[in-house]
Amino acid sequence: MMNVRVATVGWALIASLVSGCGGIDSEPPAAELNQPFSTSPGEPNHEQITRAGLAFLRPEILSAIVLANVTTDVEFALVNANHFDDCNFSGGSLVVSASEAQAVRSLSPALPARSDAAAILAFGRALHAVQDFYAHTNWVELGGTVLVDGSLTAFPTLTGYSIIPSSGFVVVEGTKKKTSVTRNDDAAYPANAEVTVKLGKQKLPGLISGTVDYEPGNSCPPSASMTHAELNKDKLANPGREAQHLAAKALATSQTTHEWCRLSELVREAWGDAGTARLSRWLAPGAVQPDCVAQ
Repeated sequence: MMNVRVATVGWALIASLVSGCGGIDSEPPAAELNQPFSTSPGEPNHEQITRAGLAFLRPEILSAIVLANVTTDVEFALVNANHFDDCNFSGGSLVVSASEAQAVRSLSPALPARSDAAAILAFGRALHAVQDFYAHTNWVELGGTVLVDGSLTAFPTLTGYSIIPSSGFVVVEGTKKKTSVTRNDDAAYPANAEVTVKLGKQKLPGLISGTVDYEPGNSCPPSASMTHAELNKDKLANPGREAQHLAAKALATSQTTHEWCRLSELVREAWGDAGTARLSRWLAPGAVQPDCVAQ
């Protein structure tokens, strides 16, 4: 019942913000800063990342996207794919691509203006997942300094034991014959988060994410498993992980901006100039858009 209520209330708030069309100021609405719509009342990182990464959008649109983002933590609290938990990389990447595809469909020039609310809801959910990616995985601990994906095509599916082109990291999801996955769990953090995958004669860094007991499904092999509590960089307040938190937050902010670029290109491909014109209504007057290029 809680998830149904959150979805209903969240949708109503998003629709009301969108219908305001510039009628609110740049301050976030009170609903963003209090439960159940704040990811963490004392340290609202999803809110901060989204606002920093999309600062060129109109205030009411940005507030609606933020709201769509943070309600994910309640509406999908038990779904590991929405947070890239439990080494569910294939599921997490499909959440991103499917949500962005839904946003594109909702921005069809043939649909009424109110369908922008559906696009915002879907886009906010996609952003939540890609932001969690950096905080919930060992991307930073492995030395990752680039985006997981910098293309302008649909977000790729991260399948088990594939190699991510941008970093060379191996996606650890489930087990694979004739492949060993190891982690030095006796080392101190952050060295204990460094995973090695032996693929044939190659030894490559392995990408994992933290396990969460209350979320069904766990695809992390026991030999490399770390709990969410051990690995997450959700808060600056996590002692000993301050530098990693800041690195993850910076990457999440850059990825957020890039997801706007991806959405813009997908809308252009799907709907041409009419779709681009519709999405451009989300931009703040006189705002400087990011330089959208494939990375």
